[in-house]
Amino acid sequence: MTEGEPNKPAPEGEAENGSDKRFALRLRKYIDVVVEDPLSSMLFRGAIADISPTGMRVIADQYLPVGTKYKFTMKRNPFLSLRGEVRWIRAFQGETYQVGVLIVNATEDERKRLVNFLELEHRRLGS
Repeated sequence: MTEGEPNKPAPEGEAENGSDKRFALRLRKYIDVVVEDPLSSMLFRGAIADISPTGMRVIADQYLPVGTKYKFTMKRNPFLSLRGEVRWIRAFQGETYQVGVLIVNATEDERKRLVNFLELEHRRLGS
């Protein structure tokens, strides 16, 4: 698992002024996460493969239906618990899935902590 590739370049024709939010402050770093289904209280493990201020890509061994909301608790820095809605899911390797998650209902403090973490990691990785 690598910790490189902190930024993706803006697609051709996109300005670097944030016109495509998907490319702003995206960090590719594996962060262990516990996923909780608030309706059933079921818990399972996964890993965040990349994260931005608005969403994340999670690797999970459970199928997470599109449109379902979960709580994602990071087991490493920045130790945030964020609510997210599954936007897409794809088969990955073996019995695992890649899951696109939109961060929803984050507090101002949670957003600030996430952005601060992403900015610190970008500086640390020399981007």
